[in-house]
Amino acid sequence: MLAAYTVLTSFAKAAMHDLVLAILHHLLFLGLIVMLASELALLRTPEPPVKRLAGLDAGYGVTALLIILVGVGRVMGGKGWAFYEANPFFWAKIATFALIGLISIRPTLLILKWRKAAKSAPGYVPPQGELTAARRAIGLEILLLIPLLAFAAAMARWPF
Repeated sequence: MLAAYTVLTSFAKAAMHDLVLAILHHLLFLGLIVMLASELALLRTPEPPVKRLAGLDAGYGVTALLIILVGVGRVMGGKGWAFYEANPFFWAKIATFALIGLISIRPTLLILKWRKAAKSAPGYVPPQGELTAARRAIGLEILLLIPLLAFAAAMARWPF
């Protein structure tokens, strides 16, 4: 009886741990979406607030890192590596997330450049061509969230 209780308690703790990580993973992802959408909206204004853009972009980077860390925790503490290792949708999700990360480098570098310029020249407005490049990259990042979400849903239901 005690052994059964111990097993059930251990299972319940593991399930609760996985649930907490899943909730945190989803909340972080929602935050990432909000930050990207906010950046895109600010980049569409005639004179985007560079300082606010820099803050959002830094928050985006930290959130992306936290998503990775929580995701690793979910892999190790949830269904286990064996489930994910053989899951093609897991790898598609990881590849898409990595691609989004690579695409985000250009806007981040531009925003850092703009922030530096704005510190030395109050009222600085980024060049239109650079604003367009940043908008396109962030728009592509947002677009790639669609397959990422589809891969996440398929991953959770694998094998069909």
